[in-house]
Amino acid sequence: MDLRLSRERQARLDLVEGLKVYIAGQIMPSLRQEFENWCEAENPNETKLRDSKFMQRKFGPDPLYQTSRGLQRLSQEAMWREVIFGLNERKTEIEKQLDSDYQNPGSLTLNSNLTMPDYYENNEFHLQPGNFHKNTIAGPIYEVGVATYTMHRYGKAGDEMGQALVSVLPDQPFKRVLYMGCGPAYKSYPIMNALPDAEHWGIDLAAPMLKYARHRAVENGKPMHFSQMNAEDMDFPDDHFDLVFCMLLLHEVPTKAVTNIVNEAARVLAPGGVLANLELPSYDSLDPLSAFLMDWDTEHNGEPYWRDYHEMDLIQAYQDAGLKAKMTEAHSEWGGAKGNYMGKFRYHVTIGHKP
Repeated sequence: MDLRLSRERQARLDLVEGLKVYIAGQIMPSLRQEFENWCEAENPNETKLRDSKFMQRKFGPDPLYQTSRGLQRLSQEAMWREVIFGLNERKTEIEKQLDSDYQNPGSLTLNSNLTMPDYYENNEFHLQPGNFHKNTIAGPIYEVGVATYTMHRYGKAGDEMGQALVSVLPDQPFKRVLYMGCGPAYKSYPIMNALPDAEHWGIDLAAPMLKYARHRAVENGKPMHFSQMNAEDMDFPDDHFDLVFCMLLLHEVPTKAVTNIVNEAARVLAPGGVLANLELPSYDSLDPLSAFLMDWDTEHNGEPYWRDYHEMDLIQAYQDAGLKAKMTEAHSEWGGAKGNYMGKFRYHVTIGHKP
């Protein structure tokens, strides 16, 4: 599918990305120096530096911090506006392609009776207007928007998370694989490439995302089966999959839903199967300023469950579901398609084995 914007719209979107690059490359280093100067003058201890309420009260009023956060929010809203306006110029054409009746490879099963959980229905994750399920072209909007959001650091394929996850998966046979919260599903292509003989499934709450995932998979020759389901209550039988995984899903849901998803994943895993959850690094593994900046997203960037996820004990949730769990690190090479944010990036992957 051709997702190129008109020259005018792309120019406006490039301006937004330029603002994001300026924030990251110019303002943030200055903010870090400002923070270090403040720490030297005030001498807060580590406990206070990791207390979000203390940090918001004491460092939050800093003018440079306020400027950086204001510009971050403005750039996020402007990004979605330009992407939506740009793709709406071809909305009818895009919808027609998404409605194509593909026979193979793979399949698509939608469920118009599926009830959206309140936490999903009433939020706009990452500030994407209409969330992932209320706009028929939400999938293309997401893909174009995320490329700008990340300043193209995922590269043209957008699959660096999948590459990171593949690098830490156990060396064992996986005959049937499930991707929970798959969205457009392209992040899973490295896993499909590494496991070409496996049967691959992807589930998501959003029909528009699944329709786009199906279209994209067919275009790329990926034989993936897509089904509209809630990962808290899946239709699959017990002991069905050898590998169940998700990427940046669990921080998008309340902790109760996290527990439900882990329990469901454990149920559908076959004995000896693996549950793998790839996420951004935890607050306690980051320096205090980075953790404070990350926590800002909870209140201001459409990540309402971000803080609660980072404060929960996911290893314990795995163990409570009957899985033997450990956390490992995965690294990927950021290769910005526009030369931005080159280098390595670190993820946390929680891996559970079903006895």
